Amino acid sequence: MPVSISLYNHTAKLFAEGSNAVADTYKVRLMSAATFNATHTTLAATGGTEVANGNGYTTGGATLSGVTVTTTTTNDATFDANDVTWSASGGSITAVAAILYNDSDTNDPPLAFINFDATETAGDGTDFKLTWNASGIFSFTVA
Repeated sequence: MPVSISLYNHTAKLFAEGSNAVADTYKVRLMSAATFNATHTTLAATGGTEVANGNGYTTGGATLSGVTVTTTTTNDATFDANDVTWSASGGSITAVAAILYNDSDTNDPPLAFINFDATETAGDGTDFKLTWNASGIFSFTVA
């Protein structure tokens, strides 16, 4: 199965209500173990195990740069950002999933769960990259 991105139940609502803004700080953190539950509303509730601090990875993940939310139709929008790279140094970076979240909100609401469908590893001296689709990270419809 290929990489899949699943949105949490509240994601479109947060953008529609203005709780998530383009100027907010969005992060993506790597997970060494995780399962997806669409009802989770806080990062703490998502559980799992974040990749350990070190070897080129910093706990909490990377801050997304170049964040855009583009309206594609009256009710549809696309969330996008620049690709993310961690350079493994002093050891490997290994992950099975990633969680994209809004770090500006007190509860760090998770927005998307990225399932790699396999264990991905960047060995010492190589890059662990999240290369987003050219059409955007995810799209959503607000009814």
